[in-house]
Amino acid sequence: MSPLFATISLFLSAHAAIEDDLVDYCPDGYTDWDTDFSVDPEDWYFGTDYEEWVANGTVPAGYPGMYPAGFHSFTLKRWSEPPICILVDGSRDKKVEILMESPMENVNLCINDASYNGVGNNDIGSVQNCGTGKIYACFTAATATEENEDENFGFYVDCKEGCEDMDIDIWIRVRVSDRSWDQGKTDTSSDLEHWCEGQRGAAVSDSDESSESPHYYYTYPSDLIEDKPSKYPFHIQQIFGRNAGGQTRPNLWAVSLLALTGLACLFA
Repeated sequence: MSPLFATISLFLSAHAAIEDDLVDYCPDGYTDWDTDFSVDPEDWYFGTDYEEWVANGTVPAGYPGMYPAGFHSFTLKRWSEPPICILVDGSRDKKVEILMESPMENVNLCINDASYNGVGNNDIGSVQNCGTGKIYACFTAATATEENEDENFGFYVDCKEGCEDMDIDIWIRVRVSDRSWDQGKTDTSSDLEHWCEGQRGAAVSDSDESSESPHYYYTYPSDLIEDKPSKYPFHIQQIFGRNAGGQTRPNLWAVSLLALTGLACLFA
């Protein structure tokens, strides 16, 4: 066998391994995040009105799509048939950060490593992260070896509880570290082991760090919604020409008359 043929065979077999795993879970196909959904942070939307754009099916001027904080919208089918399957191309030998959120309450969702078969975890560490609301996961893609020289990371999302009988809308964002294990480290800031933890306090761009309201990587779509509601569940009415929300003082004569009436009844 020629060296070139051996290299091509190894490349194809490495790709086929994780792809076959994903096809096992999603026979109709999976999403390649790097090809289909990778969006430059400059095109992430951090406006508080993203829900209105989504509801109207429109996109703000200057944006290629509606990606609140870099998240993409997915729909998990009823009974998780099929689950959501994603290949993270270019992730070999790197850290993979996954943030996920569902607007549905009490929905227990899981992010699962597609290569995990219940026996071995291929040295990737964590194999499953489950939770409700905001879900965070940090995986280590397979370390390069002669058998899996170009192995990438793939995962699938399914529901464990609370969403068996309906379709569920889900926001997902995937990021890959810029460093790999084979680059080594020179100091703590370049230590890939702690890359995910370091991203929680990192601003999206250097220019944002000096602004009054910087944008951070560790942001979920629901974090963009203002705490102060635009409409309150009450309104102020005018009563007898007075502002019901203003300060009023009791009528002295009315209070005195009420007190005298009470005393008269007490001694009657």
